[in-house]
Amino acid sequence: MDMMDLLQDPAYRHMLLNHIPIIGLFMALVVLVTGLVARQTSLLFTGLVLVALTAGASLPVASYGDAAYPAIYDTLDGYGRNWLDYHAEVAESWLPLLYVNATLAVIAIVVGVVRPRLLQWASLLVALITLAGIGGASVVARSGGKIQHPEFRLSDPPVVESIRRPH
Repeated sequence: MDMMDLLQDPAYRHMLLNHIPIIGLFMALVVLVTGLVARQTSLLFTGLVLVALTAGASLPVASYGDAAYPAIYDTLDGYGRNWLDYHAEVAESWLPLLYVNATLAVIAIVVGVVRPRLLQWASLLVALITLAGIGGASVVARSGGKIQHPEFRLSDPPVVESIRRPH
């Protein structure tokens, strides 16, 4: 298998991108909060763009994860399969918040251009949603890390019925 084959693998793509919504959102939040504290418009716009991009990255991350599910499922032990099912369910629960986060960041950019006096308030709202998004993405990542790493499994996953499970 060469690098081009590897890049075609949805599981590999998922692994390449899955840290962006967590680490990227954290960095975006730092920029956004710095802009809020300093009342610096350029930092607010930069932070909002970063939030839109990094929260928006959850869309391909989820898509590649869904595409990789059947192949990964077949390679796992029973506990790994249970963690994969739980990870998929947790991701489904938190993804809408990340999509809303990205959308609100784009709306805040437009609001900031059209009504600059509202930029601070719009940025504050996005910062609060981003904080929640980081928490949700962290929950998803924590369950994902336990799929292939038994050393991280301090407990069994909650039992979920997965519609993704191959029959």
